[in-house]
Amino acid sequence: MNKARCAWAGLAALAVFGCSDDSATLTTQPSEGPSQLVGFTHWASGGYHFLIPADFNGGIFGGAVDNRLTFNARRDAEGNVSGSWNYEQTDFGTAGIPYTYKGSVTCFKVYDTPVLQRFPDVPPMIGNRAKWGGPIEATTDPTVPVGTFAWFQSIDNGEGANEGPDVSTIFGLGDETANEAFCNVANVPNPNFGPHAVEGNIQVR
Repeated sequence: MNKARCAWAGLAALAVFGCSDDSATLTTQPSEGPSQLVGFTHWASGGYHFLIPADFNGGIFGGAVDNRLTFNARRDAEGNVSGSWNYEQTDFGTAGIPYTYKGSVTCFKVYDTPVLQRFPDVPPMIGNRAKWGGPIEATTDPTVPVGTFAWFQSIDNGEGANEGPDVSTIFGLGDETANEAFCNVANVPNPNFGPHAVEGNIQVR
């Protein structure tokens, strides 16, 4: 494994799903809410942080991995997708250097969520899971070229003390075909790699 990049093939071997590194300069407040999104059939946004512990799934990532993400994604009635994202990841299993990634959103779909293996106490929910991704337009990571596509699953489990935690995957990496394939299938996250409970907020509508 290079840094926290867990290389596992997916979606007809088109995709390499990664885990990378970053830390603290990212705000964790969602950048948009319903009042800014009139006219869109689906929207999602989030500002959150999660730390994958070093012993997760037998230490599959080689050390603890800190993740910080803000994003917004929108789909209009004609199917046009827009949005943007900023991601930071710090892999403490290697040098502990934070790397940043910034990009736009070019694919975005909303799906129902069944009971997830890693969160058996959270009931199934309707229309609460955003699968989204797009090209990396700027990065400090020398191993990931600008133009590589990155994607995530961001899951909104509701508001309030009695609701389950919002959860997220780490990012996957690949080309545009893999990015579109990821968004266009309803597959839930692979439990070997996540998802992970977040601190912050995810909203999916």
